[in-house]
This record gives sequence, C-alpha cells and structure tokens, in this order.
Amino acid sequence: MNNLFPKIVLATGVLVLTLIGVEVALRLNHYDPLAEALSGRVQLVRASDSPGRGYELVPGATGRGWGAEVSVNSYGFRGPEIERDAPGRMRLVALGDSVTFGNDLNHSLTWPAVLERELREQGRDVDVLNLALGGYDTAQEVATLEALGLPFQPVHVILGFCVNDVGVVSMSMETPFLAEDASDPLFTSRLFQWWHVHRFERHQRRSLFERNREATYAYAFAAEIDALAPEIGARVAALAASLRGAPDEDTELATRRIPARWFASPARIGRLAHAFARLADLRNRLGFQVTVLLIPYLEEDPGIQQGLEIVGALAESFGFARVDPRPSFVEAGLESLRIRDEDPVHPSARGHTLLATALVAPVGTALGSAEPKAGE
Repeated sequence: MNNLFPKIVLATGVLVLTLIGVEVALRLNHYDPLAEALSGRVQLVRASDSPGRGYELVPGATGRGWGAEVSVNSYGFRGPEIERDAPGRMRLVALGDSVTFGNDLNHSLTWPAVLERELREQGRDVDVLNLALGGYDTAQEVATLEALGLPFQPVHVILGFCVNDVGVVSMSMETPFLAEDASDPLFTSRLFQWWHVHRFERHQRRSLFERNREATYAYAFAAEIDALAPEIGARVAALAASLRGAPDEDTELATRRIPARWFASPARIGRLAHAFARLADLRNRLGFQVTVLLIPYLEEDPGIQQGLEIVGALAESFGFARVDPRPSFVEAGLESLRIRDEDPVHPSARGHTLLATALVAPVGTALGSAEPKAGE
C-alpha cells in the first residue's frame, strides 16, 4: 500500500498536467466554440411562428455563422436592406437551402447575388431576394415564400433544388450552446467545451441517422405525401430497380453520403410533389413564373443523376421551367468546383457563378413577358 500511494499521486499529477497542457493548447489555437456560437448562430436563427418553416433567421441580426459573415435584413432574409414597394422594379425570389444561402461564402458571391448583377448589366431593373436557409427542404422553402416572399409581389420564383432536399440533413435550430451557457462556469474551460461539442455532435449524428430511415421519414411526413403520377412513379420504380445491388440503407446512412435511394422512394418524391403542388397553386393564383434550378452533385454518381432527372420531370409536370447546369459543371470539373475537398454538395464561388450564368438566358427571356407596366 505504501508503494501504491506515490504511484497514484504521480499518475494524478501527470493527468492534471496533461489536462492543463491540452487546455493551454486549445486556448493558444483560439478554440472557443461557446463564444463563436453566441456571437453567431445562436444570435442568427430562432424558432419560427410561420407554419411549416420550423426555424428562421432573426431580422436585423449580424454575426458569423455557417462559415460566413451573415447580415440579415429587417425582413428576415440574408442580404441588404430593400424597400418592399418599388414601382417599376421586378422582384425575383430565390428559394433554397445552404447552397443557395451561401454557406462559406460572402453574400455577393452567391448565385442569387450574381444573377441579380448579370440581369442588371442587361439593363433590367430587378432585385433577386435570397430567402434560402441551410437545412431547409422544399416544403420549408415554399412556406418561406408564403411568409416572406409574397409581400414583395415576385414576378419569378427560382427554386434551387439540392440533392439532399429529399432528406433530413440539418437541424439548424440545434446548437451545442445556448445563451444561458455564457454564465455556466464549466464552460470557461475550453477542454470542457470540446467535450460538450463532441457529445452534442455525436447525438446529432445519431438523430439524423434515425430521422432519415425510410420508415421514420414516411411516418413523420405522412400528411404531406402525395400519390405520384404514373410517369413519375415509373421513373422512381426504375431507379429503385437499378439500385437493388447498392449498399443497404443503414450502410449508406452510416457513411453520411447522399443516398441515391432517396430518389427511389415514393414517400420522399411524393412529399416533393406535395410541395410542388403548393408552389403551383400559388403561381396559378398570383401569376408569377417558376423555375427549378437543379444544382449538380459534385461527384459522378449515376443514381443521383437519375434522381435529379426525376425531380426535373416532376417540375415540368407542374409546368415549371427547368434549368440543369450540369454540362457546364462537368466541363469545368465537378470536383474542382467543391468549396471543400470532402464536400460534394456545396459549390465554390466559381460554381455559384456557373449556376447564375445558366439562369440568365431563360430567366431573362421569361422576364421579357413580365415587364411591369408604366406606373406600376
């Protein structure tokens, strides 16, 4: 026993010194996720009272979130202040998720901002309003149009469809820190912050895994799933048949890849059809035009490409215009357009420019028939 006590003291001392060393190293590397969260995402996003949105940007908020400096205007979307009433000016609304929002990019580099500049250079008096937010799916995007976009009386709505929009890919209201954590003495330790973030992210990965199981998804959104038209249903069935030899659902979800099998799901495509039907109803009642922009997956994946073709066909079945910039992305090199090497979903600033360029001609042509009358 006498020999054991010094060993315990020594081991304890080594452990304490190691923990102090890690704490010092984290501080020297400016690791402070609590401060970053409280000055960024925690201040930028809140629960939404608008039906179907779930969460929304905080009007007037500024801070760093999602890899970018974000300024939210007084209406509650990313971008500069804008007058609601602008006689003679045409308003376009861009809907989407983190790609259209512009994660990791300045606002001026996002495809809605680039499209606005290019249309103005053609002499068109337009504003392109970026109503996107990371983690939104198409149903949330349509709800955002209803809540934020319609008061601007848009003549054209562009929906940026990303390959993960038929899954549950983000829970932007969930953050490892809350405002009250600032007063918690434990969080003065960077080491404790690291442990807390690690535990939170592990829980979030498990939650996303479970929510994306096919049975869970179909049950959760049962009230929002429409029956598919025969042509679309046949396309979905054909994709399902081609994927019979693919890894099973759990394996794909565990690797955190975007599974092509999502597009072979009648439930997921049926929910997309439900959202498109709502958008088509708004178009029919209010008279704006709709374009669906198919944002390319930055990796060669025939199954996902077939899935995007299903989405394009579904869009056309509702009378929406369809823009597919994939040929220009392939020519430029899919992987070279990634904003991060490991991320096949989010395009770089160059990719956003290609998205905008693909839209200029078709949207410009459509705007030709939507010129406001003198005095409007």
